[in-house]
Amino acid sequence: MFEWRVAMYVAADDEPVAVWLDAAGAPTRLVYRGIRYRVIDTPTKLGVEPEWPSGISHPPAEVTLAPGWRATGRAENHDLLVFDLRLAPNGWVAEHVFA
Repeated sequence: MFEWRVAMYVAADDEPVAVWLDAAGAPTRLVYRGIRYRVIDTPTKLGVEPEWPSGISHPPAEVTLAPGWRATGRAENHDLLVFDLRLAPNGWVAEHVFA
């Protein structure tokens, strides 16, 4: 029997997160809200071009975002979360989190 789940947006607001990277610079582990997660998929690079709201007719041309990754993490209790991780001036942040 299949159980379908819909991804639910859990959090945002650039929460600080500790991230461990492999030799290629991709995340392998992280700590989010005091819980350790192991990355269980192949992380995907996030774009560096911001998505502007449709009401902005002339967005700034030279705006780029810091490097980032989307990765699925599994906690020791087997909870799964999908993280949009972005490198901020003071370290890594969880830009978006999905359950």
